[in-house]
Amino acid sequence: MKKRLLLTSIALLFYSEGYSQAGVDKRKTFSIGAQYNHEFVLDGYVRVREWEVEGDELKLKDLGMTSYPVLRLKAEKYFTKNNSLSVMYDNYYMRGKAVFTGDIEYNGTIINGTKGIDVSPTRYFRVSTIYKGLLLRRPQLDLNYTIALVLDYITFYLDGELSPLSTRDEVFEKFGRQALPYPVLGLQGRADMGNHNYLNVEVSGTYIPRFKSFYTERGHMYLDYSNFLADLSYSRNISAFELAIGVNLRYMHLFQESLEDTNIINTLTAGPYIGIEYHF
Repeated sequence: MKKRLLLTSIALLFYSEGYSQAGVDKRKTFSIGAQYNHEFVLDGYVRVREWEVEGDELKLKDLGMTSYPVLRLKAEKYFTKNNSLSVMYDNYYMRGKAVFTGDIEYNGTIINGTKGIDVSPTRYFRVSTIYKGLLLRRPQLDLNYTIALVLDYITFYLDGELSPLSTRDEVFEKFGRQALPYPVLGLQGRADMGNHNYLNVEVSGTYIPRFKSFYTERGHMYLDYSNFLADLSYSRNISAFELAIGVNLRYMHLFQESLEDTNIINTLTAGPYIGIEYHF
């Protein structure tokens, strides 16, 4: 009888400890994480006009851009009722080299394409602030909405040898000089598959039609912007960590125009990723 009572007491102790730990997990209010993507270029181009030099429309693949890595850092604060606020930083390590049969016009500069073009000095990062709220909750399923502000900052290089015909020497364009944070809306679904396994789906996007901004460059700068993301992943919770593997499709269009400039960049990429988050 005493032995049975002792075993029952130990079982209750483990149960209460597990229940208490589950309660602690539910009350966790922060997470930090990192994600590594490898994005393959499906389509896209860049074109930069400077005054009367119209600029060539250059396909990203023609510039030798077949794929590039992306590193993401994320911090998230959780509130009640499954709401949260997060900040994400994505750094795109664009790279590529190509040789052309003639000169290339870019940002008013004429570059000798026969000597080779290198886009690797390009600097591109994205900063996102995202609010997530609960839209629908069912057994084993959560559906959330997201409202975000997204800023794309790009300095795009076509590094190469100048043509003797060129009167300028800028082989880059600072798209970031006219950068603005744009609103983005999205949906996130999360299905509980049991045993701490989850299937996650996300779609988000925006379309900002052309408008006259407060930026000036020999006159007002007109801007338009759009993006789209589709993401599918599998994740597993192990203690306070969440490990994920997935694939996404990403599109971005950025347009800037004034009397002096016309700057356009489009990207369409897809690829796998792995990620880790720590909840505390």
